[in-house]
Amino acid sequence: MEFELQHRPAYALLIAHLDPQETVVAEAGAMVSMSDGITLETSAGKKSDGLMGSLMKGLKRIVAGESFFQNRYTAKGAAGEVTFAPTLQGDIETTTLQGGTLYLQSTAYICSGEDIEVTAKWGGARTFFGGEGLVMLKATGTGPIAFNCFGAIKEVEVNGTFTVDTGHIVAFADGVQFRVHRFGGAWKSFLLGGEGLVCTFSGKGKVWIQTRNPHSFGEFLGKKLPPRQA
Repeated sequence: MEFELQHRPAYALLIAHLDPQETVVAEAGAMVSMSDGITLETSAGKKSDGLMGSLMKGLKRIVAGESFFQNRYTAKGAAGEVTFAPTLQGDIETTTLQGGTLYLQSTAYICSGEDIEVTAKWGGARTFFGGEGLVMLKATGTGPIAFNCFGAIKEVEVNGTFTVDTGHIVAFADGVQFRVHRFGGAWKSFLLGGEGLVCTFSGKGKVWIQTRNPHSFGEFLGKKLPPRQA
């Protein structure tokens, strides 16, 4: 399986090139097109998970802001391709897991190889106060995975400490610790500095950040909309 990216960074499109009998698993609604010979199966989990296992996986994804069902695209008999795109305009990034773990913000996941397991990961109060919800996505296994952002995406190799506004975090690799705190460490900076809460990563590993903040954009757009008529 090979992932190809086009039209970066503003309107990125991902093309999954599949060899015969290969399968790519994707978030529901992410598909743009597929070639002849691709079969589609919609399910909450793998057949090996059983009914209850698939049900629990689907419910966990709902809690994390994803769809209950996932789509599985398989190239039957001959090679084929499937294209995917995110809902918001922005970039797509890919990486390959070698038995490791990748943590993603909710709604960032697009697609992956069928050996990648994507579940919800409880984030506790740290992510709640960081404005990113109570859970995030946890991807584990071996194979390629693709995720999207709002705006352009930047990969950062953390070696020590690195601080990011919470609304600009897309993903980070296992082994990188994080702490959410007030910007500047004081309430005056938090209330008047305009930055709110930030996340400081520590350790050694990769962090992906986005150049635009979807929450801030939503607030800006909301102020421009006409008032709702009674």
